[in-house]
Amino acid sequence: MKSEINAVKSEVAPRPARPAARPTPRAPASAQAGADESRGGLRPDSYLQSLEKGLAVLHAFTAARPWLTMAEVADLTGQDRAAARRALLTLHQLGYLSQRGKHFGLTAKVLGFGYEYLAALPFWALAHPVLEALSDELNETISIGVLDGADVVFILRVPAKRLLTFDPSTGSRLPAHLHSLGHILLAQLPDNELQPVLKRVKYTRFTPRSVMTEQELQDYIARARNQGWASSSCLYDEIIGGISVALKDRQGTTLAALNVSYVVDSDAERRSVADILPRLQLAARRIQEAMPAAAAPRRPERTRTRAPDAP
Repeated sequence: MKSEINAVKSEVAPRPARPAARPTPRAPASAQAGADESRGGLRPDSYLQSLEKGLAVLHAFTAARPWLTMAEVADLTGQDRAAARRALLTLHQLGYLSQRGKHFGLTAKVLGFGYEYLAALPFWALAHPVLEALSDELNETISIGVLDGADVVFILRVPAKRLLTFDPSTGSRLPAHLHSLGHILLAQLPDNELQPVLKRVKYTRFTPRSVMTEQELQDYIARARNQGWASSSCLYDEIIGGISVALKDRQGTTLAALNVSYVVDSDAERRSVADILPRLQLAARRIQEAMPAAAAPRRPERTRTRAPDAP
């Protein structure tokens, strides 16, 4: 174990920092441009607006508002009541909503979407025991997160025995620019994919140290690209810091990121780079090596034309 950690430590030596890219000036967007952006540039005849409205109805339900009336759904989604009514009744008929009098609520059927996503991840069944072992070893909270637009979504989390003030559960999200998970994941993107994400960032101050400009975010990203890992402190929560590394498949494609969170000014922060980082990198490598190699693409089978049956 010590030899493995020492080998990883040798990779942690800092390299000369590369200059951060200057932020790209933004042109003012018109209302039509905003609509085009939300549709990903799709032509109107390729965009199913009724599906968009139905998904918006599902997203209206949250832990804070698990039961909603038709009028409340219409107000929350910006739809007229007739459209909200059709969406609610259709989703109820399909089994995604239940009804109690005038109120609607989600059913367990919606979990199918999330489960199928998680089950399809090549590291999902492999990562949990590795994270549990690392959490026990460090007595810190270990997480895996993925990038979703300008947010980070936690998809696996093993909490330490002592709880953090900010302790998100699986499925929780936070702004990518305010967490080391986001910095290392943004650092994996090529510039042509990074720039559209940066334009979607909303710079909101959560703490005195929150990232508030694109240039500051670019500096974090450049640092993460240069050193191969990211760290941050007090950007989203005033007493929480963390360190993150990319989680890649056997071909080197980034799938997610692995993170250790700790209380700032604790022993963990002081030993984060010297001790925690090599163990975190080793955990990421173990998950990567346990993943199956990509299967070779199957050649399509030839379709044989069957001869007609004899009369």
